[in-house]
Amino acid sequence: MSAIKSYLEQITEKINENEIIAFDNHPAAYKIIDQLFYNGIKISVISYSTDIIKYVAKHTNFNIILSNGVVSSEYHIIVGTDVAQTFSKYRISRYFAAMPYMADNSLYQTIPEVAEIQVALIQSADQFLLINRPEFLNTRLAHDFIHIGDF
Repeated sequence: MSAIKSYLEQITEKINENEIIAFDNHPAAYKIIDQLFYNGIKISVISYSTDIIKYVAKHTNFNIILSNGVVSSEYHIIVGTDVAQTFSKYRISRYFAAMPYMADNSLYQTIPEVAEIQVALIQSADQFLLINRPEFLNTRLAHDFIHIGDF
């Protein structure tokens, strides 16, 4: 078994029935969703990714928490001021996030609408887990990006 698969199994074993879990769009998110469904653990899913929402609706019996907003067909996301506000009202057990960049111990985003939502999800989540390997930024260039949070 690969180290990544083993790690994902360890994570999914700690998730309980009826938890609210937030997902960014990343291949690891789909594997976690599949594993939870296979294990019979029914959760509620929060995501601003239309791809994640579509996948969960088609392939699982999980609840999906949606917010008002507009679909950005360019990025396959739901955007708008209500998205971050809606998601911040929930007690999220875990947020599986994908961040494009990091410098030192700081995480950065390039899309302002996504940054606002990610900050709200991080603040609302009991546990924040990074599911990708961000590209490293030169710290001198970090001011051109939106700071999301720190490790």
